Parts: sequence; structure tokens; C-alpha cells
Amino acid sequence: MLAVTVIVTITGQDALGTSASDIFDRNLTGNDGQAQSSPLKEMNFSGTSDVYSHEGILEATIIIDQHEGMVGNEPVKAISYNGSLNGPTLHVKPGERMVLYYVNKLDQPTNIHFHGLHVSPLGSSDNIFRVIGPGETAKYVLDIPIDHATGTYWYHSHLHGLSTDQVGGGLSGLLVIEGLEDLLPDVLHNITQQTFTMRGFPWHYWHLNYTSPTYQTINGEINPVVSISPGETQLWRFANIDPGTFYNITLPGHTFRVIEQDGNPVWEVWDTKYLVLAAGKRFSVLFTGGENGTYPLKMLPYRGGVTHAYPEVTLATINVQGNAGAEKAEVNASSLVPRQDLGDLGVHEVRELVFSASESNTTMNRFGEQGTNMIDGKVFDHNRVDQIVKLGDLEEWKINNTDDDDHTFHIHINDFQVMSVNGQPYDAHGLQDTVILPANGTVVVRMQFEDFVGRFVYHCHILPHEDTGMMGTVEVVDPLTPPFH
Repeated sequence: MLAVTVIVTITGQDALGTSASDIFDRNLTGNDGQAQSSPLKEMNFSGTSDVYSHEGILEATIIIDQHEGMVGNEPVKAISYNGSLNGPTLHVKPGERMVLYYVNKLDQPTNIHFHGLHVSPLGSSDNIFRVIGPGETAKYVLDIPIDHATGTYWYHSHLHGLSTDQVGGGLSGLLVIEGLEDLLPDVLHNITQQTFTMRGFPWHYWHLNYTSPTYQTINGEINPVVSISPGETQLWRFANIDPGTFYNITLPGHTFRVIEQDGNPVWEVWDTKYLVLAAGKRFSVLFTGGENGTYPLKMLPYRGGVTHAYPEVTLATINVQGNAGAEKAEVNASSLVPRQDLGDLGVHEVRELVFSASESNTTMNRFGEQGTNMIDGKVFDHNRVDQIVKLGDLEEWKINNTDDDDHTFHIHINDFQVMSVNGQPYDAHGLQDTVILPANGTVVVRMQFEDFVGRFVYHCHILPHEDTGMMGTVEVVDPLTPPFH
């Protein structure tokens, strides 16, 4: 547990549907106007709402539709959940049930994935092979295990071939499994919490090229102001709900104390001045305000190989204001949960995967255009099973990236422990569901396929790469029972 000393208590078309060039009717590039310290004013998008469970059930209707608004005095179109640039934030507890009705008012199909959740991949649960057609309403029912990890998750469109367009257009939102603060010492159970959902907006697709989003937003706002008192400790949740941007964030003069990664409370808390969040990545941190003043939460340049270069941007302004010394907290970090090192267990199966682009980059992808991303020399086929795994087995996967750019590895349903990066042992602080695959590098992970049988996927979470083929299917089978179809 954390040891803390506190003086003051802390308070209807084909499978592809409409392309993004139809959804975004303008090619907006660059970062002009990002320095404006104002939210997305004059937009007719609704604010992000919070939906909580009641008597063990979270029930909500989510309407998927297009909305128009103004960003920086420029008209844009977004695809939204319930009219908001960020979908509703869903709050549920371990052992509870989510019942969600998705109403698709788009003229293209869509579906939903609950990123990071350890739930069934079958039927009306986290089944990304399901399709919600234009004009259809789909009911999703997810039973959260009683022992589910408490932390920060998210949900987003996951229809292969349209994921970039739809997530980039606005189809993503936050999901919180409540109870992370209960793992902190008693004096921090009522800690003030802040959420930072990071998204570039709008994305624009044009013949396999995705231009840099015009704006970088936090919670759907440009450079919002977040307040904290000197010496006050808050719980900050960072979530990259963008299709592909790498966020390398820092706050001058301050330190992030990481207590949760990818929905998993860590078994070893650590301090850092920088957080790198690839698409889909989440961190929860304890943050203590410094001296009175105004500080920029910065997105620093990041280059993963020969591309993915992003300029420095101020994402938010942190206003430290109050009676200096009135609140003081000394947080000595150790652990939130017991260490469960997969390196101490026997491995049942070892596999090796290769993430790569086609050698000539002339292979035709499902868009009918050149340029393909592959795993093991194959593009995604939803009718093919690439890996068959036995329920309960612990496996080690060696994942090679043969490209000159970074990729990422994400797998549904089951989290993993990173064992090594580029041949060097990795000091894991806990489990995670997303990891960067360095350019021309190798990452070794171990994961235990527990509790659930069925088909689900693993892929690069840079969604333009996933949409053009860099995804595979794994099927978990129980040797003692017949397969489910």
C-alpha cells in the first residue's frame, strides 16, 4: 500500500460504408490556433456526461450520429456518441452489469469494443465481430467479473476498415471501473479526481494518408484550465482515445506518480516526469501541486522511427493557486496490489509474430488502394483464426517489428506482462494491454488466457495500420468442452 503523511485532508451501405473524405468535407492540417487558451467555443456539441450504475446495473442508450460545429471559427463535422466530442463516461463497479443500447443513425455500419475489459468476447458482450448496420439498434450486455481490476478503460468503434474514420471522427469515450481510490490509504479515499482524455481533432483521410489533426484536445476542449492548490494531491486519469497519435507529455517542475496502467493498479508505483501514451494507452497518477503559478501541460515532440513526428503543443494549463503551504502531502510509494510476476510461472506455449508492411507496398488492401500492413505476412481476414490457445495456458509471444516506424501491440480480453524490449529485461510495474513495438525492434510478452473462451483479436493500435491489415484473430478453446460457434 501507499504510505502517506497528510497535514490537511485531501479533498445501409457495403461493409466499408462512407469514407472519411465524405465525413470530413475539408482537409484541415497543421496546428494553427492551438495556443488559444479557450475551449471549443461556439460548437453545438453537448458536454461530456457521466453515467453511473444503480443497484448493480448500468443501463444507458447511446445514439451514434453526425453533428456539425465550429472549431477555431472553422466548420467541422464529427461523428459522436450522444452529441458529444467525447462519449458519455461510464462508471461501473466490479461484479456489476452494463446494459447498453447503441442506436446507429449513420449511413454506414459500426460496432463497439470495450478496450481493456476482461469480459466474454462472445454474443452481446465485447464481440468485435458483431456489426451494427445503418439504422439498427444493438443491445450489449457485459458482466464485469467480481475480481475485475479497478482503473481506467475506454470504448470505441472497432469495425475493420472504418476504425480510423470513426474513432477519429469522435466515436470513443471513457469507461471507469470504480474502486482505484479505495486501494489508496484512507486519507486519500475522497481524493479529487481529474480526467484527461486526449484526442486530435479532426482527422482527415485521403488516399491512405492521415493528415495531422488541426487541434489537440483534452476532454473535447482546446487548452482547458485545471486548478489545484499548492501541496494538494489529486488523482489524474490520462487516456489516449485518439486513432494514432503518440502523446509524450510532461508538466515542468512537477512529477507524475503512476499508480495504474491500462486499467491495472500497479504492483510497483513509480515516479516519472514524462508519460508516453500510444493510441489506446492509459495511466492514472497521483499529482501534487507545486508553487503558485501557471504551468503548461505539454505534448512534446515524439518520433517513432522515420515518421510519427508531432510538434510541441500545450494541451492544458494547470493553475496552481491558493495559500502556499496550507495543504501538504508526502506520498511514499510502494504498491497498490500484490506482485504477480508471470516470469515466475511455467510457459505452456511460445509463439513468434512479425509486424510489417508489404515489402513493395504495392499490395492492394481492402480499400482497393495500394499499401498494406501485415502480421506474419498476412492481412486480416475475419474468417481466419491465426492463433489457437488453450484456456488457462500461459503463453510467451515474441513480437518483431521489421518496419522503420514504431507499431504497437494490443490484445483484447487478456492483459500481458512485458518481459523484454530489444533483448533487454524489462522491469514491469504491472500488467498492461498496449505496448509500443520500437522500429526494427522486438518485444517479448507473457499472458495467461483465463476465464473466457471464444474469438477475439490482437493488432497494432495505430488504427490506420489496423484498418489496412495489421490485425489477427486468436481463439481460446477449452479442451474439455466443444467449441462455441
